[in-house]
Amino acid sequence: MRVALVHALRLRAATAVASGAGRLLAVAAVLLAAVPLLLVTAVVSVVGTQRQAAATRCEQAGAAGGPAVGGGMPAGLSPGARARFHEPLQLEPGRWYRTGATWFPDGTGAIPDSRQSDLTQHPDSFAELSLAPTNPANTRTFRFEDANALGTLPFMTALRVAKGDRSLVVYKRDVGYGQGTDVTASGERFRIDLLKSAADELGVTKDEVKIALAPRTGAGATLGETPDSVQTDGADLAGADCAAMLQQPTGGSGPLPLTAGERARLLPSGLAAAPRRAPRAVREIIAAGNRIVGKPYLYGGAHGSPLSVVMPAYDCSSSVSFLLYGAGLVDVNDTPPSGEMATSLGLPGYGRWVSVLANGGHVYAYVAGLRWDTHNAVAGEQGVAGIGWHTGRRDDHAFTPRHPKGL
Repeated sequence: MRVALVHALRLRAATAVASGAGRLLAVAAVLLAAVPLLLVTAVVSVVGTQRQAAATRCEQAGAAGGPAVGGGMPAGLSPGARARFHEPLQLEPGRWYRTGATWFPDGTGAIPDSRQSDLTQHPDSFAELSLAPTNPANTRTFRFEDANALGTLPFMTALRVAKGDRSLVVYKRDVGYGQGTDVTASGERFRIDLLKSAADELGVTKDEVKIALAPRTGAGATLGETPDSVQTDGADLAGADCAAMLQQPTGGSGPLPLTAGERARLLPSGLAAAPRRAPRAVREIIAAGNRIVGKPYLYGGAHGSPLSVVMPAYDCSSSVSFLLYGAGLVDVNDTPPSGEMATSLGLPGYGRWVSVLANGGHVYAYVAGLRWDTHNAVAGEQGVAGIGWHTGRRDDHAFTPRHPKGL
């Protein structure tokens, strides 16, 4: 009897231990299954909180008068849409972005160049819009930096715009106020206005479209920077022997048509087409020059300002410095007077591709056969009357030639 009782007690204890272990295993299994779910929930919560915080910061900045912030928020936007509702797009080459597009009638654009501001002559135009909740022009002058919906693109930036199976390349020749807090059906802001002729070609009235920085065709193929294979027809180049315009949105680069051979070519627009086989630095110098062609001359203009910024006016030495900076050949703050250029710039003598001619009173340059100068100096030569590219070779005897190493 006693032996049986002891055996029964031992059996009950073992059963209790097993049952307890089973319960512990069950609890552990539940905890292990819950941890990933908790982690996912935490991550989602953090991301959602970060997006909401971004939207809140935008709203707070708007209340404080921040320049790149709108006001108000349409109902029903997702956390991601709320977070980017106020934010300008920072376009990256080779990527497509969804946005809203509207249209505007023919008229005069904001670009400070009479050859470009008559939009009736340029059907391939668009205006970057403002993200402000109300039109800044109601209370003050509408500024270039107010049009920030795409990150305040430089004038003449080229965009590929697509709707359905249609697409075309348009150029920034205007700026304007947008649609306030209005959004597309999927919550995208209205960030661009297309000139009516371009809008009609795409079938746009007030629609969602896809946009991308126009591919770096033409020059891009030579520079090895073509993100895709889309080509433009080069119509704005008046029949120039080039594939397209290259527009880089930062740095010293500007439009860069290309031409065959080893000599640059003056286009009817005043821009220069770079030799397709010229060294990269030569093409970059020409692209930089094309960015400031036609700027007014001002003695001392642009001195004391960084060469990474396009200034309203230039003199001879600052404009030559801007070209050289475009190829990374001088420091961003290096705008010496012409006399100093005659003694210390690069190497003595004429270069094969680039020659800078300087003395104590003036400086100009030859780049792949075209002259960069502040005025017409040769009878009958072609070129803009002011700062820009010229076809004639002037009398160099009073100037000291120097050239960048390797060019």
